[in-house]
Amino acid sequence: MRRFKSIILSYDFIITLFCVIITNFLLPDYLNMKFALSFYNVAMTVLSIIFSLFFTAMAIIMASSDNEFIEFLEKKNTFTELLWSFKVTLFILFVSLILSIVLYSGTSFWIESNSQTTWLQNSNLLLILEFNFLYGMIATWFCIIDTVKFSKYRAIFLKQMKEK
Repeated sequence: MRRFKSIILSYDFIITLFCVIITNFLLPDYLNMKFALSFYNVAMTVLSIIFSLFFTAMAIIMASSDNEFIEFLEKKNTFTELLWSFKVTLFILFVSLILSIVLYSGTSFWIESNSQTTWLQNSNLLLILEFNFLYGMIATWFCIIDTVKFSKYRAIFLKQMKEK
């Protein structure tokens, strides 16, 4: 429950929620499906790249840590919190990627299989993807900042090991 509360009260969640609320006021209730399709396409492309890079970065951090360094970080529960933030961010990136693929595929299928010139789609679908997309991007940024902190801790650890 504490971790769920920390997600809701985090800067990335609050910034994302604020942006989506503003977008909700600016968008009409229904959007042209071709516009939505282009947004879904951009989201799908960006998320597929970010997801793969983020997953690789997480694997490198996990593989580069030796037992003594992990014990050093765990004195203040830092390593567990770092891994938890990476797992949450990776999860939201994955959900966002799947959502963008589903929305892109469904919207594309609908446009191609129906001959009407203009189809409209409820803007809530775009807002749901926008929330997931923005949250994933901002959470990724904060994880990058955590990775820099991780590197600083590594330097402190190596300095202490050298002094011993």
